[in-house]
Amino acid sequence: MDKLLKFFNSNLFLFFFATSLFLFSFTIFSTWVAMVCIWFGLFFCFRFTRLELKLSPKEHHLYLATVLLYPLGESLIKWMMIKDIIAFSWFLFNRLEHFIWALAMVIIFLPTYTDAWKRWEWWQALIYVIGLIGIIGNLNEFMEYFMRVRTGLLDYKNFGLYYWDTIYDMIMNMLGSFVGFVVVKWNHKKVA
Repeated sequence: MDKLLKFFNSNLFLFFFATSLFLFSFTIFSTWVAMVCIWFGLFFCFRFTRLELKLSPKEHHLYLATVLLYPLGESLIKWMMIKDIIAFSWFLFNRLEHFIWALAMVIIFLPTYTDAWKRWEWWQALIYVIGLIGIIGNLNEFMEYFMRVRTGLLDYKNFGLYYWDTIYDMIMNMLGSFVGFVVVKWNHKKVA
């Protein structure tokens, strides 16, 4: 088991995995390519600046599992949405996508706030986590809007229809960040 964990934690495997997922993401659509680059860019940034070393072994296992499994799950959800595998399921998959994204973002950013996590009260950590993910989620919504405008996919006659999508996305981001907080806090208590 230790050899398997060492293999999945090796930079060579992770680089190969990131590159493979990056190349596969071209088959889904171009914006997912950018998301894969950002995801693994954050991971390698935290790895090479040694922030990842601040995590306890249990936190590190959760972190590494999230780094590996989230892009696979997200790619599957995106693929199912684009290919319309289940008819009329876009609404459900889009909500699921934002929920899982927010949960994963709480965990991927764990190395940046793990020291402060130990000093904060639970409610301070909750406000920080939901605020951080909320800001990143809003930036994502701005990016989606500008991509729609730039590609001409935005129908100005039906512009109001996108409001409800944005509101639902933001609600799912908050719920996902809350669940991510609970997962990390529970994992942190098991370590302490």
